[in-house]
Amino acid sequence: MRLGRGAPMIALGPGSRLDVAHLVVRREDEDEFVVGDPATGTFVVVPEVGARLVELFAAGHTVAEAADEVERETGEPIDALDFAEVLVDSGIIADRPPGRGRSWSVSRLPARLLRPLFGRVAWTFYAGCLVATGVMFLTEPSLLPSYEDTFLFPDVVLSLIVTNIVVIALTVVHEIWHALAGAAVGVPSQLRLERRGIFPVLETDLSGLWALPPERRYSPFLAGMAIDCVMLFGAVAPRFAWSRGWLDISPSFSRLLAMVVFSQVAKLAFQTLAYLRTDMYLVMATATGCRNLHQITRLSVKHLVRKLSPAEAAILRDAHARDLRVARWYRLLYLSGLVWMAWFFLHFFLPSAKVVFGWAAGVLLGAPPGSAYWWEGIGLLIFALLNVTLPLGVTVRNWLRGRRGAAGAAS
Repeated sequence: MRLGRGAPMIALGPGSRLDVAHLVVRREDEDEFVVGDPATGTFVVVPEVGARLVELFAAGHTVAEAADEVERETGEPIDALDFAEVLVDSGIIADRPPGRGRSWSVSRLPARLLRPLFGRVAWTFYAGCLVATGVMFLTEPSLLPSYEDTFLFPDVVLSLIVTNIVVIALTVVHEIWHALAGAAVGVPSQLRLERRGIFPVLETDLSGLWALPPERRYSPFLAGMAIDCVMLFGAVAPRFAWSRGWLDISPSFSRLLAMVVFSQVAKLAFQTLAYLRTDMYLVMATATGCRNLHQITRLSVKHLVRKLSPAEAAILRDAHARDLRVARWYRLLYLSGLVWMAWFFLHFFLPSAKVVFGWAAGVLLGAPPGSAYWWEGIGLLIFALLNVTLPLGVTVRNWLRGRRGAAGAAS
């Protein structure tokens, strides 16, 4: 068998002793437990007898000794070797140097220093920023964002460069806040590039949260949106004060703040699209106690319009009753998210793309080839194509990883 990607093979037998000291075991349901490695974010759901086997392995029993002990306790024979192979095959047990990990550096900060950022006072402040921003929008609707806010300067290239730098910086802050909230509850994290719908996204991997009780997961899940609310308030408040004559700010700074408002509103709206497995999806999955809500919902919607493949039908048939029950109303959110994505594409993404590609085409057709202006058009075209094709590139990357993983498992 093969352990993960590039991991060494582990030979198991009745006399094997498994190193499970790094694993956590937590009751998830009445008769189910979660077993996994918080350092890697790898978890599996096992029955109560599986949790007991892990406990026996941790006490130093061999595979055979653990099987005999469980049989004495339950009166039923158990294939402990098969269970041990499941743990190895899932990547939970691996040959790796102790304490080594690829966790993000910010997630290794001491928890005691970070807890005040996510305590009751802090969450009151985050919520207050969101409420105050909503009040300002209602009082002064002209502060609401428009796609035109992304064009800060007459020069489209300069506008795109500045906008993207600011958006990336704000996104990194969002992810840092996720990582800090995870570190506050003792969970390391990793930063990676992923795709959500038509959008490329940075994502903080906090899989280790599934080792914690549900009530301790909410703060790390919501932390990114919390700091987004603070930054949104910080961008709206000066423009609101300027609109009331309380503060004097330059037009260029006002346009920069408007661009930040657009970015933060779009980001917060995006996070509510639970069907894309965003932050709010994790909150909802935790609150409802579901295990595979996204896939079950997607298959239940697909089943309404076309026939499922045998594998998909099997997944839907064997789904947990709670996932099926929640999916009945959750699929309404799923469908509304698809509608929102189409609306955003038509009203924001497409108009912006028309401006960018139209400007680039005009430059390339009108400027002398090889001139500085012509090269500026080439640069803008490459930059725009990169933004459009990046989600496709992430999709291809993930597909190739899946193929390699399947090939590794088969070998």
